[in-house]
Amino acid sequence: MYENNDAIILGLDEAGRGPVLGPMVIALVKATEKDLKKFEELGFRDSKKLNKSKRNGLYDIIMENYEVKTIILDANEIDSMIEKTNLNNIEIGVFSKLINKVLKEEYNIKKGSVEDVHYNKKIKIYIDACSNDERVFKNKIKSKLILHNKNIEIIAEHGADDKYKIVSAASIIAKVVRDRIIDNYKYIYGEIGSGYPSDRITINYLKKYIKEHGELPDIARKCWKTSKNIVKTNNKRKEESANNNKHHNKKNENNSNKDEREYIQKKLF
Repeated sequence: MYENNDAIILGLDEAGRGPVLGPMVIALVKATEKDLKKFEELGFRDSKKLNKSKRNGLYDIIMENYEVKTIILDANEIDSMIEKTNLNNIEIGVFSKLINKVLKEEYNIKKGSVEDVHYNKKIKIYIDACSNDERVFKNKIKSKLILHNKNIEIIAEHGADDKYKIVSAASIIAKVVRDRIIDNYKYIYGEIGSGYPSDRITINYLKKYIKEHGELPDIARKCWKTSKNIVKTNNKRKEESANNNKHHNKKNENNSNKDEREYIQKKLF
C-alpha cells in the first residue's frame, strides 16, 4: 500500500494567458507529498510574487530534482485554436493532455488499454482554475482524463498557485520558460516590452511594426482585441492618407487645367 507521504502530486499552471504578444506556456510538475515540506522551506509561491533572480533559482532546483512537462502554444497556434473554441477550453485541453501523459506512465496504459494497474496508487492533481466556476472546471478536466478512479483526486481552485506549493512550482516553470522566450524574441524583433496590452512599450512596438510592414508580426495574437484595434486604426490612417493624396492630386490637376486655360486664352486674345 502507498503511504500518504508517497502519494504522487501534480501541480499545473500557465503563464501568458493574457498577453497580445508571445506564447502561452502550460507546465506540470510532479512530486510526492513528502516533497511539500522542502517546497515550503525553499519559499515556493506564486511566480508573480517572486523576483526574477529568485524565480530562476527555484526553476533550476525544480528542473534538477523533479519531473517537469510543458506545452508551449505560440501566437499562431492560439489564433488558430480560438477560431474553434475559447481560451478556457484551450487551457482545459492542454491541462488534460499533460495529466494524461502522467497517468499513462503511472498506470502503464498502452494503446488505450490499462495493464497492470495499481489501483492503490494515490494521485492528487492540483490546478490553478481558469474558469469562474471551479466545479465546472474540475468536471471538464475529469471528463477528459483517460482514467479516473477513487484514488485520483482533482483539486481545482482560484489562487492555487499561491495556496498549494506544487502549483507554485508549476507557476515558476511556466513563468520562467515564457520570460526566456520573450527575451529571445527581443534579440530578433528588438524591444517589445512584456507583451501585455497594458505595456506601453508593447503597444508602441505593434503600432510601429504595422506601420512599417503593413501587417502584425508573427509573434502577435491577431485574434486579440488589442491587435484588431491596432489594425483598424492603421487601416483608417492609410485610408485617410489615401483620400488626402487623392484630394491633393485632384487639386493639382485642377490647377494644371486652370493654368492651361489661361495660357490658351492669352495666345488667342
